[in-house]
Amino acid sequence: MRLEFLLFVAGAMAVPRLSPPPLGLLFQEDGGSLKISCLAPQSYTGSTFELFATGADVPTQSVSANPGQHKVDFTLDGTALASRCYRCRYRSYNGSAWQMSAFSMEIVVNASGDTGCHPPTAAPTGPPLPTSTTLRQDRSWLLPVAVSVAVLVLLLLAAAVVVACRGSRRLAGWKRGTPPPSFPMTTAPMPSV
Repeated sequence: MRLEFLLFVAGAMAVPRLSPPPLGLLFQEDGGSLKISCLAPQSYTGSTFELFATGADVPTQSVSANPGQHKVDFTLDGTALASRCYRCRYRSYNGSAWQMSAFSMEIVVNASGDTGCHPPTAAPTGPPLPTSTTLRQDRSWLLPVAVSVAVLVLLLLAAAVVVACRGSRRLAGWKRGTPPPSFPMTTAPMPSV
């Protein structure tokens, strides 16, 4: 059985995505380096922002916003300009697991006037599938899986007890040779007026 299916059934992959996706803006101040500004909603202050080159699985840069801030600026130096198209996302820790936003729209960095990102490759849409190494390192999946398994075991035990009780009542009636007990009707005498 596949690990992804087990985690999905256990509820470990049901972590909601942060919404909406961030806003990515390209700007340059007074002839300096190009920068990409990534903005999250104001309710996600202190989030960690990641900048991805289109088609990359690993962020080219990762920056945590200062407490109270919901925006970061990524500076594009010579190594970062190897790609022309970028996307950013933010992630926030909810106390038990990291939640990630969807990716921003593509941000095109191009001096030639070409406005497209070629070839069109899909950027990663979420965290990579868990592997045994990542599961050992990040144990945030352990509690939801343990609780789900415990609930499943309790439900199976309750169903087994109900079936066993019903079966033993029927069996007890058959052993004596009498039908299972029914509700006898008795009438009380009516008081005289």
